[in-house]
Amino acid sequence: MDTTPTIKAKLIFDDQSHLGAFRLHMWHRYRTWLMIRTILSAAVLLAGAILMISEGITPFSVLMIMVGTFALLRPLIWKVMHSRNLRKLPGYGQTVLYSFTPEGVSIHGDDLNGQVKWSGLFEVVATKQGLLLYHAKKSYSWIPVEAFDSSSEMEQVADWASPN
Repeated sequence: MDTTPTIKAKLIFDDQSHLGAFRLHMWHRYRTWLMIRTILSAAVLLAGAILMISEGITPFSVLMIMVGTFALLRPLIWKVMHSRNLRKLPGYGQTVLYSFTPEGVSIHGDDLNGQVKWSGLFEVVATKQGLLLYHAKKSYSWIPVEAFDSSSEMEQVADWASPN
């Protein structure tokens, strides 16, 4: 009889289950760049507005406002693109069951089955909203806290995943 402790998480692989995961991924991977880009974007937008007010409408002031606005809207554009790419994946809309043990994670879905040891993952990031399981630096699986029976189960999985 197998006495290995197992924690299960079940979710439907869709936009709703991944809501906010892309933002968390971006913040985890590119925090400094996102802060610098936001500050620079706002500064360019403000400078363009000041230039437009002081000198009137010029090609340079309009360009500054356009660039600043685009840079501030870029995270929204990324989110839309990520959502569109998510819908193209073969498992989209399917129910996925994750089974976590101290050794690793098993993934079961209609079209996929897999097993990965914790050491085979690039990184595991626990947040208040869920777990980011990185297969590579930019490739991740998202398991929201709602997929677990309790937040303490998610914390236990994060403990199993952390290297000792």
